[in-house]
Amino acid sequence: MKNIEYLPEKKIKYFLGEFLASQGWTRKAESIVMNRDIDIEAYRGNDKWIIEIESPDSLTSEIFYSFVSVLGRILQRMDNNNCKYSIALPDIKPFRRLWERLPELAKNRAKITVLFVSETGAVDEMRNSSFSLIGD
Repeated sequence: MKNIEYLPEKKIKYFLGEFLASQGWTRKAESIVMNRDIDIEAYRGNDKWIIEIESPDSLTSEIFYSFVSVLGRILQRMDNNNCKYSIALPDIKPFRRLWERLPELAKNRAKITVLFVSETGAVDEMRNSSFSLIGD
């Protein structure tokens, strides 16, 4: 994890595709996704996983607003109790600090995870250990 390093959304999406495939998930082709605003929609058996990606063009003052924006987008997608919901962010200290500062109660109630994606393609999924998710 670097202090500040830009990682384009396209690259994050590619790395997540590789990660999902290694975990047995199949990404729905973007041309088939019903709601094209969804960044990633993946399936494994009967399990479904929706992932919203955020990677600001500038890693300065936009960090906080990018974090709040991606949280808002994933919350608006939550319409299925049998779906796993996550946000994906570049693996940089400011985003990790924002995730750590998000209250545990909010993480528990929303049952969302965060996927930190490094510039080398490593994906680190973090969640609150007090709830279980489908697909785990």
